[in-house]
Amino acid sequence: MTITKFILLFIVTSISGIGAAAEEFQTHRPLISSTLVGLALGDLKTGIIVGASMELIALGWMTIGASVPPDPAIAGTIAAVMAIIGKQNIGVAISIAVPVAVAGQVLQIAQKSTIDVFIMHLADKYAEKGSTKGVTAMHFLTAIPSALRVSIPSLMVAYFANASNVRALLDNLPKSITIGLQVSSGFLVVVGYAMIMELLNANELLPFFFIGFLTMTFTKMTLVGLAIMGASFAAIFYFYFIKDENKNAHRNKRSRIINNIADDIDNEKNDEAIIKDESLKIGHKDLLKIFWRMQFYQISWNYERMQNLCYCYSIIPVLKKLYKTKEKLSEALKRHMEYFNTHQFTVPIILGLNAAMEEALANEEKINDEAITGIKIALMGPLAGLGDPIFWGIFRPMIAAIGAGIGLSGSLLGPLIFFVVINSVRLVMRYYGLMIPYYKGINMIASMKEILPKIMKTVAVLAYVVMGGLVAKWTIINIPIKLYSYSTEGKMFVVTAQQQLDTIMPNLLPLILTFLIYWLLKRKVPAIFCIIGLMILGIIGYNLGFLGLAS
Repeated sequence: MTITKFILLFIVTSISGIGAAAEEFQTHRPLISSTLVGLALGDLKTGIIVGASMELIALGWMTIGASVPPDPAIAGTIAAVMAIIGKQNIGVAISIAVPVAVAGQVLQIAQKSTIDVFIMHLADKYAEKGSTKGVTAMHFLTAIPSALRVSIPSLMVAYFANASNVRALLDNLPKSITIGLQVSSGFLVVVGYAMIMELLNANELLPFFFIGFLTMTFTKMTLVGLAIMGASFAAIFYFYFIKDENKNAHRNKRSRIINNIADDIDNEKNDEAIIKDESLKIGHKDLLKIFWRMQFYQISWNYERMQNLCYCYSIIPVLKKLYKTKEKLSEALKRHMEYFNTHQFTVPIILGLNAAMEEALANEEKINDEAITGIKIALMGPLAGLGDPIFWGIFRPMIAAIGAGIGLSGSLLGPLIFFVVINSVRLVMRYYGLMIPYYKGINMIASMKEILPKIMKTVAVLAYVVMGGLVAKWTIINIPIKLYSYSTEGKMFVVTAQQQLDTIMPNLLPLILTFLIYWLLKRKVPAIFCIIGLMILGIIGYNLGFLGLAS
């Protein structure tokens, strides 16, 4: 490996590492991280194929609250390095990358519970001094360990995989293991599908899963066509089962004044506490500064107070505009350094409301700092409950699956579609999620709390259709056991168990395995145990002769 490739590999793996902490641009997802490694090492096509294969396995790997999955960034980078530099089969490369990703999970937990907590306490000291520059610097300082956490293991693997003795060792692995791992790579993807189904947790919508499964089993429909069909079913579901219900609900509540959230915070407070008068102090440019800061929102997440530093860093432009003395600015900074955690795509809603409330407080309106903190606490749970299943459970896996399906052929269009679509939605959510709550105030939240669960259910219809189709299209299980043979017109034909099963129902085993993993996950069996178990099953099955490569 040349020094140029070494430097490029360091850069792209660092980008993936920071992406794993921020979860903004999705550069940590295998479809992107492997593609970047392929670009750095001069084999873009292999990087894309590896990333697409790894992405289908990692569809359900998502961070929810303090729960950290195996590191998808490390999985993507290591798999691509092993395939490109180590010259390993993609199935073997992925099988090596998965255990390393589990080690990366441990590294991430260690970093976020020690180094990032220490840096967060340094930010506390700057907040005490009223130093916004110090708080901002500490926020970005946490990006360094995040970058190194992925780049260093990737460079080490690249070095050793490039060494002749290590490569010889890998090449001389028994075929009983390497081919067994290739066999297991054909059905490891079901773990990701089952994880998404567990998160959706809408068994009444399972018929849509079977529609997608049967469509892909008995037709030659593409993934894009499947997505369009799923969107059509989702539209039908909304207009015939959801829309009328919304109309009735709105008609009954049209004249009501919505102030439940404010009442929960302080019974003496009402909506007037956050309604802005003509003496506005926050301009559109100030809100735009928050918008741009949110592009790096979650890199300083830590296990002690989670998103506290992220949030404080984001709202700094408003605080600087409103509070001109060090004492007042320090009080505001410390107020936003308290514990906080929600989904990063829904946090703009709270930031918009808090900006309006800070403005009211600075103008000495009828509001206090307890109300500002209280609304954060009141909304962070419900918004996390909406954001996690909608964005991580439905939207990202669905777009990633479509992109991965296209990328399996080595097409750059796959990762590009994923990157452009998910970031477009993210930016729209960031912008309007910030602006609308600031201008509309608390009344918007109540109506949003009613409509979002219904939207989530509608989008879940689309997700189930796509997941069902993926089970049929990308899960490969082959039972090569010979049952009998016969001859006709002088030709000998051998009938295998797989052929017999296909006459009963094509893709029956992928369907059964998906629901078996789903059943195990519902019973709290860790997903990584399921992955390792399937890898062992592939090795044992190949050696005993009841599992084989795709025919």
